[in-house]
Amino acid sequence: MPRLSRPVTAVAAAAAALVLAGPPAQAMTGGRQLPTPGAAPWLATLAVKGDGPLLPRASCGGALVGEDTVLTAAHCLDGVDPARLEVHIGSSVLSRDPGVVRDVARTRLHPEYRLLPSPVDPGAPELSSAQYDIAVIRLAAPVRGVRPLALARHRPAPGADAAMFSHGTVAAPDPSRPDVEIRGDVLRRGDLTAVPHGECAAGTPATVDRASTFCAGDRRGGGTTMCTGDSGSPLVVRHGRRPELVGIASFGGETAGKRCGQPADAAFADVAAVREWVARAS
Repeated sequence: MPRLSRPVTAVAAAAAALVLAGPPAQAMTGGRQLPTPGAAPWLATLAVKGDGPLLPRASCGGALVGEDTVLTAAHCLDGVDPARLEVHIGSSVLSRDPGVVRDVARTRLHPEYRLLPSPVDPGAPELSSAQYDIAVIRLAAPVRGVRPLALARHRPAPGADAAMFSHGTVAAPDPSRPDVEIRGDVLRRGDLTAVPHGECAAGTPATVDRASTFCAGDRRGGGTTMCTGDSGSPLVVRHGRRPELVGIASFGGETAGKRCGQPADAAFADVAAVREWVARAS
């Protein structure tokens, strides 16, 4: 995933500028690689249009939830011209396979989406969180032959297992060279556990909006942490044999001043809370 800002939740203008500039991709640490084609056929990767390799153009993640509909984080699209973006569906290794490529017909951000300034330093956008951080992308043409993710009807209860899918790195960047980012290429899966709201809120000075956001973290010792490029990535649970989309990656440990790779819970936009809006906006 890309670097949307130093933290996942940059101010909208910064996020837009970085997306349009085609930043190097970076994403979750830990987890395990899924290089096999079709490992997550519904996974979406946003990218800036261009003739160069996909990897340096890659931006946020997302999930295909209808033949022509993708969900991602609102802060990934705020202020961004949809005509300059394309969406890649189902790529496991960005440098080898672009997946199914579609132009963007239109985008729609949730009407209650807001960046929430940090109580510690309201003037520091890298410490901000967000509410209703979710957006709909309407693709210019449908994606055939891929079963979209179903939308969850309930947010996961504390202790429930879930998995985040993202193009990520094997390790965090070198702390002595924070300006040098490691580009993510191979799809990764990070196994997480839903955590109580109070536990999540206690781990960051940022505001964690209870109505639209829930948190999950590594409770299995897999070393999985969300990094700056994980914005928009899907959090998935199993409902019977079928995967369901429960969350869209919004912000993480950067709101508490932590670097990629340092243990921290991750916050996700609650898909169940916006099911009806998604249906109307799609």
